[in-house]
Amino acid sequence: MNKSDIGVVIFVYAICLFFGYFLKELPPETQTYPLCLIIALGLLNTLFLLKNVIKAQKAGLINDLPQIFADFIPAQFTFIIGACLLFFVGIYLVGFYISGFFFLCLVLWYLKVPLHQAALTVIFISLVIYGAFTLFLKVPLPLGILLE
Repeated sequence: MNKSDIGVVIFVYAICLFFGYFLKELPPETQTYPLCLIIALGLLNTLFLLKNVIKAQKAGLINDLPQIFADFIPAQFTFIIGACLLFFVGIYLVGFYISGFFFLCLVLWYLKVPLHQAALTVIFISLVIYGAFTLFLKVPLPLGILLE
């Protein structure tokens, strides 16, 4: 088992607890699907933990943290965090679709993804999100205060 796995397992359990706690605020008829997702995530995380505990009994605990952070680029990390914050503000102001489109364009440009690949990615992800949430699930996504 790697040391980084411990942090991942704790983080995923924390996500399950966080969403499980707020699940009770939803109407009872809408709790089934999120509850299934939370249970599935918790079970998969438990299986991952058990697999790694068994692996740790054979090979021991491996400190992989220096290797994981060897190529860490602080400027890139800061830019992505800033882009995420702009995305959240954009959702509030102009809605999910517009801010999501610009977020993807900005991040792919910053990461120097070739233009044709970035364009295909933005178009494909936009269509999948529209198809999945608006057409299939019929879940309204935020329009933003400027467009309502």
